[in-house]
Amino acid sequence: MEHTIGNLGQEIRQPSKPYENLTEEGVWHCRVNALLASMPELNDGTKGYPKGSVELGQGYVLLRKRDKQSWLLTREEAQVISEFIGKNQPLHHFKWWVRLGLLNGQIARSLW
Repeated sequence: MEHTIGNLGQEIRQPSKPYENLTEEGVWHCRVNALLASMPELNDGTKGYPKGSVELGQGYVLLRKRDKQSWLLTREEAQVISEFIGKNQPLHHFKWWVRLGLLNGQIARSLW
């Protein structure tokens, strides 16, 4: 119950009308739950990745937040990365990502 209340609290979008938005979110969740209870074939069991995430393949996913502006590598960073991905691969601009979704469902976080 506390978990549900916490989730609904996070979904309040406009702080000027918090109770109205909380009510709308609660009604929406009840409708979805009622629909899935009456028609279980609609629930495919898959959960998509959050908006703005980037699927890397092999079960890894970059999750938001990320740096808005890309940055160029220093010479040492470029050397290490080119050794890792291959000498003939082009090096593009890079952005910092805060979270990485792992194969086992855990989320690794970086100090950024």
